[in-house]
Amino acid sequence: MKSVETARENRFEIAHEISGRIRILSSSLNDPYLDTRYLEAYIEGLPGVETVRLNKMAGCIVVTHDDEPDTRTSILGILENPPREFFCTRYDLSNPPDLTNTFKVGAVLFAVLFLPRRLKAILSWITAVPIISKGIRSLFAGKITVDILDASAVAFTLLRGDYFAGNAIVLLLTFGKYLEGLAEYRSNRLLLSLYKHEADMVWIEVEGVETEIPVRDVCIGDIVICGYGELISVDGVVAEGAATVNQASITGEPLPVDTTVGDEVFSGTFIEEGRIKIRASRVGAEATTARISQYIEKSLNNKSIVQTESSALADRLVPLTFGMGIAILAVTGDFRRASAVLTVDYSCALKLVSPVAVKTGMNSAAKGGVIIKGASALEAVARADTFIFDKTGTLTKGSPEVTDVLSFNGSTAKEVLSLAAAAEAHYRHPAAAAILEEAARRKITVSQAAECDFIVAHGVSAFVNSFNVLVGNFHFLAEDEGINCSVSEASAGKLQSQGKSLLYVAREEKLIGLIAVRDIVRPEAAAALKRLKAAGVKRLVVLTGDQKESAEALARELGLDEIHWKLLPEDKGDIIEQLQEQGHVVAFVGDGVNDAPALVKADVGISMPGSADLAKESAHVVLLNEDLTSLAFSREVSQKVMSVIRKNFYMNLSINSFALLLAVFGFVSPLTAALIHNCSTIGLLGYALKATSIKPGIENNYWNGGSKK
Repeated sequence: MKSVETARENRFEIAHEISGRIRILSSSLNDPYLDTRYLEAYIEGLPGVETVRLNKMAGCIVVTHDDEPDTRTSILGILENPPREFFCTRYDLSNPPDLTNTFKVGAVLFAVLFLPRRLKAILSWITAVPIISKGIRSLFAGKITVDILDASAVAFTLLRGDYFAGNAIVLLLTFGKYLEGLAEYRSNRLLLSLYKHEADMVWIEVEGVETEIPVRDVCIGDIVICGYGELISVDGVVAEGAATVNQASITGEPLPVDTTVGDEVFSGTFIEEGRIKIRASRVGAEATTARISQYIEKSLNNKSIVQTESSALADRLVPLTFGMGIAILAVTGDFRRASAVLTVDYSCALKLVSPVAVKTGMNSAAKGGVIIKGASALEAVARADTFIFDKTGTLTKGSPEVTDVLSFNGSTAKEVLSLAAAAEAHYRHPAAAAILEEAARRKITVSQAAECDFIVAHGVSAFVNSFNVLVGNFHFLAEDEGINCSVSEASAGKLQSQGKSLLYVAREEKLIGLIAVRDIVRPEAAAALKRLKAAGVKRLVVLTGDQKESAEALARELGLDEIHWKLLPEDKGDIIEQLQEQGHVVAFVGDGVNDAPALVKADVGISMPGSADLAKESAHVVLLNEDLTSLAFSREVSQKVMSVIRKNFYMNLSINSFALLLAVFGFVSPLTAALIHNCSTIGLLGYALKATSIKPGIENNYWNGGSKK
């Protein structure tokens, strides 16, 4: 499948058009992973389309149609933003590496112990052909690669008649390639299998009749039936029934969730108990598991700066090793010593261990409820010294709650809340919703209001039980309506200093109460920020459109280093740029559509699980559960991975440099040098796999070498 970026990066142009015929040029048509037959069949199936002719090499498609505007719009819409389902997977996991070649070479190695010398020579050279031919191809391509080193080492050993050593080196190289391929295959499979659909068929309800159909045929609006032990294959809303759903694979929540009518469920989760009917809202390539798979699949080709630099260094060291081997041969004429030198190279461990460590770390993060979109994102999370939070929906829950209800002039808190709830009942505002929710929580009966009058940015005026009730800000009641609010001054000042927003309530032109509302801080926020600080983050910054008092109260509560208040959406990007110009590596955490530019502009953008789709697409990291400790966990995993890569880099250089030194002075045979090289590569690979397989815990002090059991 293809990443959503395809649509955004697609170069699209109408090359020629006449009545009933259109020729379109699109860069997506050149994509090697485009399923052309599926695309042609899909477009031919559109109402009004007559013929489709596609030239993949030219990136061109010609469509004839009935010349209706709707038909033309449908064609253009599909080709301008090709759905993910048009693109095949980039990774074929159907053919894992096997030991066939290793067994063949092993058999030859055993045979050379007993065969006549001439047969030994013939069989040994035949066995070495794949390695030698690969080296020759690299040489003719003008590249001095590790393949040339391997080919030269084997050829030199065979030329001097040491057939056992030559075949032993081929066996080590073949077995080493198998282990390397197996490690990469398993790390890819582990990541890609995290969010794959396991069900091929599902049951749907059509006019009261249950029918089994393929998952790919489910449409939006279909009623999908799922029971005990079954995997949910679509995103949707429960239309009937109740069930206990295990959402750990998507949200990272350790405990199953009780769901009933009206609750949202996600593909990739499964039912532990009960039976539900789900009205599908997202299916196929748009379902949660499919979209997460796109993030992961795209990330497998992504390289970090450290990986790129390690790979480049490995490439530079190959000619050096090759030149050293040839020089030894020219000076000493000793094929044995030259073969030993050529058997040692730095490339294998440098190029293999880093991506395996990254993929294993990404898998650990995914199990902890975090999708990291590639090695560069993982490295940026580890390097970031400044974390910027958009306050609402990240550090706070994003929905205000009533914290205080004060009464004045002989009224009671119950009266204040009851009248305010009645006046606000039809007002679509977060504060109104908070008041109604608090009234319901306290089981207060809310009367029906009459003659409601909403004053934008001020408040509401209504008649409740024949009383004129006003609810709004200080400006509305005190200045516009002339109500004396002096009795509330002391209380109001104290509440505002705590970062709370105030709603004044008046009845018959007399202030009767004050309601304080606040966007509640996430309960885990303080602990998560503390872990970020412990993980080396130097600066914690919050951006908000709130008043200064609210921002300062939040900073005091969470121990933030810097606050910016009364900001517009476009101001966020400017602040990020300023910090980057000062040399900071910036991570931005946001959740709204207006956060998308900031998510892109930051060195690493991190979106919350409730984020708008655009924010998730723009982000480099996506949190899957409503728990900021997963953000801290992603930092810890990223730091551990980068630490492992750096350690492996120096260990590989040290071990292979030592082996090379021994080979240069003739202290080791080619076979021993090959053993040292391959064993070090396999050992470093094993260390990388073990060290980066991290389980999410309450606290992970991995940078200090400890771990939470």
